Amino acid sequence: MSENEKNVTLEADPIISIQNVRKVFSVKSGTVTALKDISLDVNAGEIFGIIGLSGAGKSTLVRCMNLLERPTEGSVLFEGKNLMDLSQAELNATRKSISMIFQQFNLLMQRTALKNVCFPLELIGMKKKEAEARAAELLKLVELEDRINSYPSQLSGGQKQRVAIARALATNPKVLLCDEATSALDPKTTRAILTLLRDINKKLGITIIIITHEMSVIQQICHRVAIIDGGVIAESGEVEKIFANPQTEAAKKLVFPDGRKTERVTGKRMVRIVFDGRSSFEPIVANMVLSCQAPVNIMFANTQDIEGQAVGQMVIQLPDDEEKVKLVMDYLKQARVNAQEVSEIG
Repeated sequence: MSENEKNVTLEADPIISIQNVRKVFSVKSGTVTALKDISLDVNAGEIFGIIGLSGAGKSTLVRCMNLLERPTEGSVLFEGKNLMDLSQAELNATRKSISMIFQQFNLLMQRTALKNVCFPLELIGMKKKEAEARAAELLKLVELEDRINSYPSQLSGGQKQRVAIARALATNPKVLLCDEATSALDPKTTRAILTLLRDINKKLGITIIIITHEMSVIQQICHRVAIIDGGVIAESGEVEKIFANPQTEAAKKLVFPDGRKTERVTGKRMVRIVFDGRSSFEPIVANMVLSCQAPVNIMFANTQDIEGQAVGQMVIQLPDDEEKVKLVMDYLKQARVNAQEVSEIG
């Protein structure tokens, strides 16, 4: 994300507050506890990420935010109101402010893009002409004004997700929940959808909550992140800080290459360099090699160019010469590069 977006001004009071939430499911063999005493706040106007490996509890958590799953214990507050205390009619009314998009799009196959976006408006009784005008406006917002009469079978995966986003915006929600919304898309389409969501956040001020298992998604779009592992929040905070210096094993699994540890490299030292917003045109490693006259092996690199800024990480193997190692580390320190010596890639 650009520096301006990282420093976005957010409202002080949380729009969603999860307080001591516990969720237990009954199964044939007994019970399974999916969430264990979860507490977190999402501020109005921010893009908040929830990340975890498969089975960590992240999808259950996001479904508790609009009570599609009712917590076994705890409270879910939306704009200060405890959703657990609302009647069904009151809950249904509140849910208009909390929209959701899914991995598989969930479009109505027998309806055109326009009619899909009209659907939630029909449910609230909006007149046909007004609904169609609103739907056309939203399809233009997601850059699909030329596909309003296309059916889902005629659209690509990215286009289907754009229709789903337009539909989710139809009722003017304050919060948009995205449950693995890019998992079914290729990397290029994923970047385009994330850019669209970021633009929607900036233009409309909608709070966006991203559920994903991919750290690259969190890194590209989110202001803050909570890492969930085994039904508990392992770590939370600003994305840049957690990415640069993960504290827990759960965070390291997600941040480090491929989410896995590698074998220790006996007799070899390595450095993990974090790129968190420097110009992508600044050749840090090349300049380091030239300045220090110290060739290095690149063990891993996962960097992206996001609006002219380098974001990601690189692990390099240091030379055997201790003097060269000192030159490299001093160079990185003077260049104000976030670099830490590691004994294993993960």
